[in-house]
Amino acid sequence: MFALMAGHYDAVTREAFDADLGRKNEVILLHDGEEKIRGFTTIAWNPCGEMEAGDVIFSGDTVIHRDCWGTQELVKGFCRRAGQLQRQSGRKLYWFLISKGHRTYRYLPLFAKRFHPHPERVEPELERLAGEITGKMFGAAWKADEGVIRFGGSAGHLREEIAGMREGNPWAEFFMRKNPGHAGGDELVCLTEMAEGNLRRGARAAFLEDFK
Repeated sequence: MFALMAGHYDAVTREAFDADLGRKNEVILLHDGEEKIRGFTTIAWNPCGEMEAGDVIFSGDTVIHRDCWGTQELVKGFCRRAGQLQRQSGRKLYWFLISKGHRTYRYLPLFAKRFHPHPERVEPELERLAGEITGKMFGAAWKADEGVIRFGGSAGHLREEIAGMREGNPWAEFFMRKNPGHAGGDELVCLTEMAEGNLRRGARAAFLEDFK
């Protein structure tokens, strides 16, 4: 997992990677036909404690090998697990995502109808809840007026050859405007509700499946 991470991100150390992994509850792995790890996402459940508004599933480090870009299996696995956890708790479930790159941010419009931040509309309750979660988790690194987390130095940022923007993609362009410091490791704070009525078709179908 660390080798995969280091192959896609600069300024990542093994010590920091292991420490972050230790703060997560689960890892979802993507394997190829030879059982080699080709991607993963880490998950923390209610990382700042139980909240009145509902439960929070936090996506940590997430990487898919460049050879496997386009596959949706890791995304579907995440949605299945989120759906299983929501059914077990019976409470509202929010997906808390911090994004170093536009490719990660672009999962939001693929997943959900309503989310924060959005280029065309404001979601006040999602924005408020995102700020509450981020403040509890990241303290002074949370720059509420900008909507980003900024550490003293980069805690990991995409390699230049991977981070490039797809010209003409409105979601990518919005991400770049909202997070101009992404190349230095700034993280854009994002939030959406994982609920049948808010999820788009592919994500909704996986959300309603059993996690295996």
